Amino acid sequence: MFPFRLIACDIDGTLSMDNTLSLRSVHTLQKLQQQGVSIVLCSGRSYPDVLSLRNQHLLALDMLLLNGAMQVNAKGQILHATAIKKQSAKMILQMLQKEPIAIGCYDETHIYSLEDDDRPSFQKHYLQSFTDTTPVMSCFKTITETDLPKTILKIELLQKDEENRQRLQTRLSTLQEVKVTTSGWDNLEITSPLVSKGTALQTYAAQHGFTKEEVLVFGDSENDLSMFSCFSNSVAVANACTQIKNAARYHCKEAKEDGVAQFLEMLIKHTV
Repeated sequence: MFPFRLIACDIDGTLSMDNTLSLRSVHTLQKLQQQGVSIVLCSGRSYPDVLSLRNQHLLALDMLLLNGAMQVNAKGQILHATAIKKQSAKMILQMLQKEPIAIGCYDETHIYSLEDDDRPSFQKHYLQSFTDTTPVMSCFKTITETDLPKTILKIELLQKDEENRQRLQTRLSTLQEVKVTTSGWDNLEITSPLVSKGTALQTYAAQHGFTKEEVLVFGDSENDLSMFSCFSNSVAVANACTQIKNAARYHCKEAKEDGVAQFLEMLIKHTV
């Protein structure tokens, strides 16, 4: 019998390196599903981003998205969403307004890009990064009650200057109104302080009757650290950041080498 009942896996940098899933990874996940193992994707991505991957390979998977701010079932139904308080979101955006960074906001189904003449375009970056998606994307130019999105689940900042990114992360991390993490060297992700992948996965596991010992998690970036803190059976891919490698109980090969699939295949082989 396979030793775990639930596999929780990050996408970018863990299961995928180039916005696609390898056939090996897809076949391994499908094989586990056929054996009765549940699989949930835990990602900082929005629903439109993940939908393209899911439809591409006909994978029926539950999803914890926007770093746990939104839970979506395999049928595409939104079961739960936790937004940043409107005043907190407004305060953060006003604080960042003079920073030369690209800024995007996410609700359940839309992406909003703060666009002005002195700012790198979040919209342009997004469309270049996710060429296979057709998101509902809008722009806003002023940070006012009428111009802001009604609901903001996540704010994403893009800053390719490492020193400036770290400065912003340090500054934002002192605020109690939000939680700040990152999924890569060039971005920051801001959510409600009640939100994390680990918290969302704990809720999901409890809803479906899984004990912590029955859950196996995979990740690579700082925004996966909360899952590793909550669940002891954790696996870091070889390309993971140092924090994740240090927190992991197990290690596997890089994402570009199908490290997750290889690790799962090894478990399947030793439990047949």
